[in-house]
Amino acid sequence: MSAPSSLLLSLALCFSAGACAAAVSLDGLASNSPFMLKQADNAAPVVTENASVEFRGMIATKNGVLFGLYDRTKNSSAWVSQDDKGGDFVVRSYDAAGDLVTVDYQGQKFTLPLSIAKIGTAAPSAMPVVNAPVVAGGNRVTAVPQAGGSKVDDQRRLESVAAEVRRRRALRQAAAGGTPAPASQPAGTSR
Repeated sequence: MSAPSSLLLSLALCFSAGACAAAVSLDGLASNSPFMLKQADNAAPVVTENASVEFRGMIATKNGVLFGLYDRTKNSSAWVSQDDKGGDFVVRSYDAAGDLVTVDYQGQKFTLPLSIAKIGTAAPSAMPVVNAPVVAGGNRVTAVPQAGGSKVDDQRRLESVAAEVRRRRALRQAAAGGTPAPASQPAGTSR
């Protein structure tokens, strides 16, 4: 071979090798854009703020770990295993130290923290009203005797109870016999 042809051949080889190397490096350019900030290898993953997807929990089963993911826009959730491509959600990785999961959903990549349950306090409600107990005969207990009263109070209370018993007895007898009831005295007055 002559010198110009060998020079031309070596030059062609250099250009073709350079073109192949450039094609390989361009493949990585799509996933590693020069316009995006580069993260250090040991840097913590950046959590996706206000994502439409929530990481609500995880559970270990005999078939592996399942991750509970919820889509706020569709109001739907699913339990998926890592790298399971069968559903809408694809869990790529899980960071146990930070409770973070990386999810591919509808062509987007989300890094989601474990959601914290929001527990609210309810307003205090009124106490329920307790009805007075009904005793035999359909009458309600209206007053409960108070302990520790004086003897005068006890005597007055006993007299009012006796008068009420006499009044009700007279009403019952009048209703049973068909005779008009006598004029009743108000409870608490004595003869």
